[in-house]
Amino acid sequence: MAEEIDPQSAREAVAWLTQLMSEEADGEDKDGWQRWLAASPENVRAWQHISRFSSQFSQLNGEAAHRSLSTVANPQRRRLLRCAVGLGLIGAVGAGTLPWRSWQADYRTAIGEQQRITLSDGTDLLLNTQTAVNVSLPQISLLQGEMLVASPRSGMPLQVSLPQGSVQAHNSRFSLRLRDDYSELAVFHGQLSVTPLDGGRTTLNAGYGGRLNLSGFREVGRISGEPGWQQGMLYADNMRLDDFLTELARYRRGVIRCGQQVAGLRLSGAFPLADTDRIIASLPGTLPVQVSSLSKYFISIS
Repeated sequence: MAEEIDPQSAREAVAWLTQLMSEEADGEDKDGWQRWLAASPENVRAWQHISRFSSQFSQLNGEAAHRSLSTVANPQRRRLLRCAVGLGLIGAVGAGTLPWRSWQADYRTAIGEQQRITLSDGTDLLLNTQTAVNVSLPQISLLQGEMLVASPRSGMPLQVSLPQGSVQAHNSRFSLRLRDDYSELAVFHGQLSVTPLDGGRTTLNAGYGGRLNLSGFREVGRISGEPGWQQGMLYADNMRLDDFLTELARYRRGVIRCGQQVAGLRLSGAFPLADTDRIIASLPGTLPVQVSSLSKYFISIS
């Protein structure tokens, strides 16, 4: 059996590959990639593994052949996806969601983008960063990411399909977010009828949140309010630094690595997502940390 690739190095290898294939790649990026390779044998192993799947990926002659991974030709894109899956970089979300389904979704947002949509039945959707949905009213399928939903007062109940089950709503306002192995639910007005894949039905009332996974549904208690991202803010309340950086990374390209020695530091505040570089640069002013970078897309907090 082949030795497993370090997950962190694997994620960074795909991020480097994405950047080096883009039209924005420059000499600074190539220098940063070389420093990243030299930093760890695990990085070398991860890069060698992913570059095997196409000689184009390993040549790195400085000329971008594609705008991004999302626009490469379909056969090559599939090869790259299989490579990423083999590395454990792009896996199923919950119960078997295939990553390339989101590329052909009816509506999707890019990194750092939000999109508001009003459907023909009056349903309002606000899609957060890196979100993909399919619409076939009265059903919506959340394929990736996070969205805020306001279902109409009249007409048929709205049903939203999730990897671990579904929810049904009528005259309700709620949010849904797909995590690695569960879906996160929160109700701000009205109620949700939650149906796990294994059957049964539970009601989630306004002011409460819950988690839906393959084992079923459980309520997690009261929620503090609607998500800050709809107002372009990231709110932290005594939040661990590693969790904060993981959340921040959803809104920017590249990789943010958090050292274990500072991961447990806590911070609070309201951070405007329109300028993630400024958020990162401000961290040493509030916490005993240092910020370093291999390039603008690869940040290390230690």
